[in-house]
Amino acid sequence: MTAFLEVKDLRVHFPTEDGLVRSVDGLSFTVERGRTLGVVGESGSGKSVTSLAVMGLHKRGSAKMSGEIWMDGTELIGASTEDVRKLRGKKMAMIFQDPLSSMHPFYTIGTQIIEAYRIHNDVSKT
Repeated sequence: MTAFLEVKDLRVHFPTEDGLVRSVDGLSFTVERGRTLGVVGESGSGKSVTSLAVMGLHKRGSAKMSGEIWMDGTELIGASTEDVRKLRGKKMAMIFQDPLSSMHPFYTIGTQIIEAYRIHNDVSKT
């Protein structure tokens, strides 16, 4: 069985005036289909940087990325922005820490997840 998500030797570095910040430096992990992976660590340890890299959400040119990110047989680091965008909402999603861009408190989580699924999969309410 091939892995649903495989990250190999991921490096995400940010050039700054003070030098190169190595936010993620040599991370590898595999998530098999149907399994869940929890990422925990101290503040500033690279959890969000890693998640944004997998989602393809780092602005082009802002981060120097290397390694491999494979999702369901597709290599993401070398993929076009459009190809990665097509996977979002269908094969991958992210709930951001920022309270203004996460779940709406007036609606159930289930309702919001169903709405996102409908939007990305061309499914009607009926």
